[in-house]
Amino acid sequence: MKSYKFSVIVSVLLLVLYILAQIYKPKPLDWTVTLSQKDKNPFGAYIVYHQLQQLFPKATVTISRDPLYNKLYDESFEKTAYFAISPELGTDTLDIAAACQFVEDGNYLFISANELSKKLRDTLGISMTDLYTFNSKNSSAINFVSPSIKAAKNYTSSKAIVNNYFDSIKRPDSTVVLGTNDKGKANFIKVNCGKGAFFVHATPLVFSNYFIAKDGNAAYTATALSFVPASVTTVIWDEYYKLGRAGATTPLRVFLENEYLRWALWLAIVAMLLYVLFNIKRKQRIIPIITPLQNATLDFVKTIAGIYFHQKDNKAIAHKKLQHWLDFVRQRFQISTSSLNDDFVQLLVKKSGVGTGHIENLIHYVSVVETNTVSDKMLLEISNSIDHFYREAKAS
Repeated sequence: MKSYKFSVIVSVLLLVLYILAQIYKPKPLDWTVTLSQKDKNPFGAYIVYHQLQQLFPKATVTISRDPLYNKLYDESFEKTAYFAISPELGTDTLDIAAACQFVEDGNYLFISANELSKKLRDTLGISMTDLYTFNSKNSSAINFVSPSIKAAKNYTSSKAIVNNYFDSIKRPDSTVVLGTNDKGKANFIKVNCGKGAFFVHATPLVFSNYFIAKDGNAAYTATALSFVPASVTTVIWDEYYKLGRAGATTPLRVFLENEYLRWALWLAIVAMLLYVLFNIKRKQRIIPIITPLQNATLDFVKTIAGIYFHQKDNKAIAHKKLQHWLDFVRQRFQISTSSLNDDFVQLLVKKSGVGTGHIENLIHYVSVVETNTVSDKMLLEISNSIDHFYREAKAS
């Protein structure tokens, strides 16, 4: 039992130490491209999201976890800018129709993604070349077209090559090229539509934490966002095309969304498994209670005795007791009781050690009971004499 408890204690301590080591160990750098406003990893968008309030001081910044159609359809917007910056932008026909109506009403939709849906590209009149790669040796270079904002030195990125560009613009009359890469290919355009405009950037990683943190690149990102008029009063930041709808679908979402609660949940599950594993062979089944067998012979004797006692049949009782005494003599001393004469008396005295007078008295009772009635006093004398014989015979 002691070794069992010791094993459990050691196992629990090792598990706790392992969990603490996992929690406090240095976390490896996550290079996953998320472009999410809450992610501080290199390719998250934590920095640019928190710049929006500075770039648009009059605006209220909100986050959307709904598709474009659900957010924009059948709702009136004024002076609103919608930022959809994502690795991919999978819009359908309804999303695009709602987006076009939103822009035509005088609002602005800022889009940046490595991949745009075919329907959206056709609507904007563009086609894209995907040259998105990772390479630590080469470096992409981008800049603006307007001389007033074009930097003397191109903006570069040493980790991610962001050379995506628009290889064709089918509506030049409504499209303005705002930026190009070092090959002179357009990667940032404005598409006028009604009272508003689409701003489309082919390289979304320029809005990542990694790109902005590089010396001088923050100016490029801030300038690109500044093409949206500062007079807007509402800024909507999209998270749907990166994370999906708000909230986890599992009932355990509260635990899974919090790192420490998630570890507590796993610790509880592992502890229960350890308890089951250590106890599965340690516990034996319940032993059923078996009622001991009753002495039926004793009950039978008590029943018979009760019958004779209540009937006041002293003669029958005395006769039974004397017959039982004679049976005892035959079984114990191997003496025949067919003739209760002097020879019988002398032989029983010799073998039992009981006095001659006492044995003769019992033989007398045998003959008396056969022919006479038995009073209570005589029954008691017979019973005492027989008990005395048993005691003396067993002691010898």
